[in-house]
Amino acid sequence: MIDKQTQEELRARYNPDGSDLRRLQLHMLDLLVEFDRICRKNDIDYWLEYGTLIGAARHGGFIPWDDDLDVTLLKKDRKKLIEALRKDLQAPYYFIDADSKEGDTRRWCKMRNDNVLITRLVENPSKKGELIPKKEGIWLDIFYKINGNSFLSFKVDAFYGRCFRRKNRLVDDGWFKHLTGVILFPVAQLVAALARLYGKIFLPGRLINDYGTDFHSQRYIKDIYPLKDIEFEGHLFKAPNNTDHYLRVIYGNWDTVPEVKENHRITDIEVV
Repeated sequence: MIDKQTQEELRARYNPDGSDLRRLQLHMLDLLVEFDRICRKNDIDYWLEYGTLIGAARHGGFIPWDDDLDVTLLKKDRKKLIEALRKDLQAPYYFIDADSKEGDTRRWCKMRNDNVLITRLVENPSKKGELIPKKEGIWLDIFYKINGNSFLSFKVDAFYGRCFRRKNRLVDDGWFKHLTGVILFPVAQLVAALARLYGKIFLPGRLINDYGTDFHSQRYIKDIYPLKDIEFEGHLFKAPNNTDHYLRVIYGNWDTVPEVKENHRITDIEVV
């Protein structure tokens, strides 16, 4: 973890108390606390992922300029998680699963709170390079892990991921590519199913995101279990046992603080 003085300097620069970004982070923290409560109550293994894990290990909380939260779990626990969320999740929180008909078509689950609305500038899907305002509730991204490696992930997603995104209009690049995605999607589903089976049989010690997320880095089972607790914003959450190596496989020198510009593009936060 970085030293206290450096952390205070970063906080003062990027997310001081009372700033829009800090207010957003604290509202998002409530999502993570509730998710952790439900997982512990129902004996579901999960762990912090991506920038959230870096934040915990390097900053003891959010990366000062970060504006999202990520957790992950084994896909075999997906059904158990959904049942637990449906049983124990209370308003204003709700969830959307990748394979449900409840709204979001991305290949991961989201736990949401639409009582906290943020307006941020996002890329216009119809005009490259243009930023447009988008107002929406806050969320926690929940990824599913399967057996596989980076090579398999990249190759399968080159077909399956493209078909999925165009079929569900996650990219807007014309009617012809949309129609092509619709027609080829059943074949892509078969390819992904065969790849999952291959990974389960031949790559039991490695994990990747389930196909369709477009994130291809792999993890090693030996770095993850047994899970440990790690501090994040004054709370304890689950993390890989060998956090350092887990992050180095993905990011390299994750413990070095990069020089960055503010990138959250938040223009307003409204609590309803």
